[in-house]
Amino acid sequence: MSNLARRNSEITQDVVLLGASNLVLGWQALTEALRQMTMAPLNLNVAIGMGRSYLKTSTFWFRKLPGIRDCGLWDQLPRDAANPPLVLITDLGNDIVYLFDPDQIAATVRQCIKQILAWRSDAKIVITGLPLGSLTKTPKLLFKLNKTILFPRCPLSRAEILERALALDHLMRQMAGELGIPLVDPESDWYGFDPIHVVPKFRGAAFQKYFAAFELANLAKNFSASAKVRIGLPTVAAQTIFGWNRIKQQPVFSSSEIVVSAW
Repeated sequence: MSNLARRNSEITQDVVLLGASNLVLGWQALTEALRQMTMAPLNLNVAIGMGRSYLKTSTFWFRKLPGIRDCGLWDQLPRDAANPPLVLITDLGNDIVYLFDPDQIAATVRQCIKQILAWRSDAKIVITGLPLGSLTKTPKLLFKLNKTILFPRCPLSRAEILERALALDHLMRQMAGELGIPLVDPESDWYGFDPIHVVPKFRGAAFQKYFAAFELANLAKNFSASAKVRIGLPTVAAQTIFGWNRIKQQPVFSSSEIVVSAW
């Protein structure tokens, strides 16, 4: 965290984002939604990336990222902020096409939640549901085309993916109810030909709906945010590109209004 953010720790809002492509594609929308809804200096720790897995090292084109469960985020979470941290857990479906069973995925999400609560027992956690409405209404040929483009190595049929998605959704609802964590469903109208990525015009509305589940009051009534700050997509601390290990010093972005670290 920056020195300024530390000096203002009584009003700084810690945010943890766990997910994959929807966090990448919606990066500008989500950061703007957070700034509008919290009205406080933000300290973001994120584990994101196209095709990111919770359970294993994942490859997207020429780049590899560690699984969210095992990434560097867990050793770098801040300890000195007064406000309860906000945690969004999303993009749970990738591990279905990586051939993990719904039970394995749900167990890993539970492990992540356990680590979050060990860090801060007062953390406000929100989980997003799978886009079942979009998946089920997507025609078979279009579904197959998207799977071929996004996950060409996945051998599962449409029926198998839907069956596993429904099973995972059921397990996540059980877990959310057991732990008292809000689970927010995406709207089927947010999706177009691609059944798993929110289209650009609805990304702002999607993150506003997800973040509304935190039930925030403005944390700093006198905080004056600039009209708009464009924050580039953060580079992850450790990744492999074309077989070369790349390390990026964190935080990757720092200003008086927002600090971003990516793991």
